[in-house]
Formats: sequence, C-alpha cells, structure tokens
Amino acid sequence: MRIFISVSNDPVFVNPFLIKIIEQYKKEIVGIAIVKGSIIKKKSLIKTIDYFITLVLITGVFSIIKKIIEVLKFKILKINSISKVALKYNIPIFEINSINKKSFIVDIKKLEVDIIINQSQNILKKEILEIPKIGVINRHAALLPKYRGRLAPFWAYINSEKEIGISIHFVDEGIDSGLIIVQKRIEIKKRDSLNSLLKKIFELSPIAMYEAIEILRKDNYHEFLIENNNNEATYFSSPRFKDGIKYICKRLKNLF
Repeated sequence: MRIFISVSNDPVFVNPFLIKIIEQYKKEIVGIAIVKGSIIKKKSLIKTIDYFITLVLITGVFSIIKKIIEVLKFKILKINSISKVALKYNIPIFEINSINKKSFIVDIKKLEVDIIINQSQNILKKEILEIPKIGVINRHAALLPKYRGRLAPFWAYINSEKEIGISIHFVDEGIDSGLIIVQKRIEIKKRDSLNSLLKKIFELSPIAMYEAIEILRKDNYHEFLIENNNNEATYFSSPRFKDGIKYICKRLKNLF
C-alpha cells in the first residue's frame, strides 16, 4: 500500500501519534506534507484573545506552560519532529502553505497513492479527495456522527456524556461526515478532565489507525465500513469564554 500523510505540526499530541504511524509503515509511506500556518491566524484579534483565555480556563495554566515547553523543545531540539523522522527513513517531505495548492496536487498525483492520512487543518477540496485510489482518511476524537467539528472531548464532557472515543473515517466534502472505518470507545470518569481525556484519546489513536489501515488492505473493506448518519449528527465549533466557565463549574462539581 502506498500511503501519504499531510499534517499541521502539533508537537504535543498529533506529531507523536503520527510518528508511531510513520515508524509502523515506514516502507509504505511515499511522502509527507507539512502544512504551514495555524487556524488561530485566521481569527480576528477579539476572537484570538477569547480563544486563548478559554484555552487557559479549560486546560489550566500549568498545562499551558507544559505545552509551551514542548513547542520550544520541538523548535529548538527537533523533539517530536515529523521532518526529522521522515529524514531518518528517507521519506520525501513537502513543506507547503496549503494542501489544495495546484502545484502540490500535480506532485502528489505522480506518487500514485492508495490512501492519504490527513491531519492538517486544511479543508480538502474535491480535487485532492479524488487523488488516492482508496481515499483520504482522518482521525477524529469523537464517536461519529455525534460531535462533528472541533474539540469534541470538551463538548462531550460539558454535556455529561458517559463516553468519548475515536473515529477513523473517510474524508468527503462535508465536515467529519465520511464513512467510518474504525471506532474506539473511552469511558469518561467523574475525575476526568479535558487533559486526561485527550491523553487517553491519543494513546489509543495509533491502535485505531493501525486497524483502519489493515482493514483498507482487504479487497472487501467496504463490508467493514460503518454508516455516518447525517440525521444523527451533532456539530460543535471552538469553545468560547462562557463555555470555559461552564467547564470549570462542571469540573468542580464532579470533583467535590
């Protein structure tokens, strides 16, 4: 199988997850695209300030400091660097501003890929989705079709769900709406926090992706796919300050 990966660098969660995938399938990965830029840059100043204050509320000051240290280690020491691992295994790297760029589409078509694993923040256009023989797949931190959108574990916690999970699914032109290949369930316990849920999700994510890739090797992989029913779907965007306050209240209630 010929595998291509696209990723927006996240040295705290996404990069360590993808490094495990790269190490497992190093002989089958034909290229990796590092997509530059951040979703934060697309927000207005007011929304950016709101986003950061909310982030501090829902993850905690110590967690923010820890993440800053991880980012510095990544930038200075290349710890959890996708590029460094790719170089180790002689995997071609493409540094791009957008996965939808015409020149990049020409390059990736030449690789004749079977699947693209997308963990970038770009919304993929139809021209990219049609390139791989099998399809583009994504890891989403929710039990689809529930909790499409952003930061699903946060919203599941706020809404007093009993479980959260991981869905490896095909990417289509909708938002988290493609057919599901694999799902893994994780119990939400009373003493859990957003941080602990994210840790559990990313510990289980490589296993879910391994299973999905092995299913896609099968000639009859279509028989394993799970419906992602739009009629049962819920969608959530990034939390705002008022949501952060709700989270703090919920967390205190669960603890005490």
